[in-house]
Amino acid sequence: MTVLSVEQIHTLMGLVVTTEPDQITCDDCFGQIGEFAEYTLAKHDPSESMRVIRRHLEQCPCCKAEYRGLLDALYELQA
Repeated sequence: MTVLSVEQIHTLMGLVVTTEPDQITCDDCFGQIGEFAEYTLAKHDPSESMRVIRRHLEQCPCCKAEYRGLLDALYELQA
C-alpha cells in the first residue's frame, strides 16, 4: 500500500478545489501549446479560448516544462 505524504495530499486537494468544468487534458494542451507560444512570442494576450491552456500550464508541471522548452527554442530561432 502506498502512503501519500502530507505535502502530496495538500497538492492533490488543491488540484481538486481548483478543477473547473472546462479543464483540459495534457494531450489537449499539447495540441494547442504551439499556438499559445506564438501568442507569447508576439506579446499578445492569448484569446479567451486559450485561457484553458494558460490555466493548465499553471497547474501541470510537465506541460509547463514542455511549454518553456518550446518557448526557449522559439526565442533561439528568433535571435
